[in-house]
Amino acid sequence: MDKKFLEFWGNFLVSVAQGQQHLEDLTRFLQGDFIQAETLAHSFFKAYGLENLQEQDFQEMWERARREFQESRRAYLSLLGGVPREDYAELEQRYEELQAQAAVQEETIQQLRLLLEENGLDFGAVTRSFQELIKKQTETVQEFFSDLADLQKKDT
Repeated sequence: MDKKFLEFWGNFLVSVAQGQQHLEDLTRFLQGDFIQAETLAHSFFKAYGLENLQEQDFQEMWERARREFQESRRAYLSLLGGVPREDYAELEQRYEELQAQAAVQEETIQQLRLLLEENGLDFGAVTRSFQELIKKQTETVQEFFSDLADLQKKDT
C-alpha cells in the first residue's frame, strides 16, 4: 500500500480522535470539495508533496497523487472487507437492471404459459410429449445401429 496514503490516513485518524476533524470533512474531500475540507486538503497536499509546486508541475503531480490515493483507498477498503461507494452504486444499478430484466422475462414466461393453456396445451404435457419424442427417437436410432451391426456380422 502507498506510504503517502498511510501517512495521510494516519494523520486523518489522529485528528478525528482528537476531535479536530469530522467524517463529513472526509466525505466532502473525497467528493472534491477542498474549500470545505481545507485542513484535510492541506494534509493531503503535504503527504503527497504537492504544497510547494510550480503551477505547471502541479496538474501532473495532482493527477498522479489522486490516482495513487484512489488505488490505495481501494486496497485499504478491500483489506477491511469494504467496497468503495462508487463500486457499490454501480453494482446496485446493475442489480436493479437485472431485476427489471428478470421481471420482463418472468412476464413473458407467464404469457407463453397462458397461451399454451388457451390453445389446449398444458406446459407439463408439452414437456412430457417432447421428452417422449426424444426417448422414442433415441430408441429408434439405437435399433437402427443394432440392426446395422447385425447385418455387418452376417456379411462377414
